[in-house]
Amino acid sequence: MVLFGALRRYTSTLAALDTLMHRRITLLNPATWADRNDREVMAHFAGGTPGGRVFAYCLAEGGETAHHWQVFADRGMGACLVFDKRRLVEAVSADPHIRHREVAYVNWRKLPDVISVQTSLPFIKRQVYRAEREYRLIAAPPLEHAAATYELPIPLSCITSVYVSGEVPKAHFETFKNLVRTLRDCGKLPVRHSGLLQNRRWSDSLRTSSVRHDTQVDQIPIWKG
Repeated sequence: MVLFGALRRYTSTLAALDTLMHRRITLLNPATWADRNDREVMAHFAGGTPGGRVFAYCLAEGGETAHHWQVFADRGMGACLVFDKRRLVEAVSADPHIRHREVAYVNWRKLPDVISVQTSLPFIKRQVYRAEREYRLIAAPPLEHAAATYELPIPLSCITSVYVSGEVPKAHFETFKNLVRTLRDCGKLPVRHSGLLQNRRWSDSLRTSSVRHDTQVDQIPIWKG
């Protein structure tokens, strides 16, 4: 397992503030997930745990995408916490009820082979979601855990920056940033307004470029990296 790089948590601004204020991440019940196939897998796994319940915290590796913002960040109006992967993994590994790893994306034809291993269940997902590059934390607490969520303390040093969706108006972004600045030890934490959907450098380049109206699509160079 590679333990360097960044992990991104797309979420609501309230959840982001809760993490920054209380130095914790909140693992939720997968029964509320929109992906019914994913919910079914997690329920199958939970049935084989001592407490019969499971909680999850889903992150993404790689850069931000419109999909992540729209699906996971309060319908595109939320925030993104950027974690240092090594520090976060070290912090959560101290809890004996936590498991974590990259999600494996599986074709339905291979599913019978994969589900034969119980420990693999909470880390598989349909192949069509492979672009998400998900990294998942799973809590399988004992029977006496009665809370509706699973709270996991983390040091603030795990978080390297915060992004707010580009759909959030500038005035609201400034309010959020100023609020973060008032939180303990968050005065220098980078808080940025995402430029994914409206990139200033793209717009500036477009305005300053001389565009030929007779340019054909097949003449435009395409990056193939």
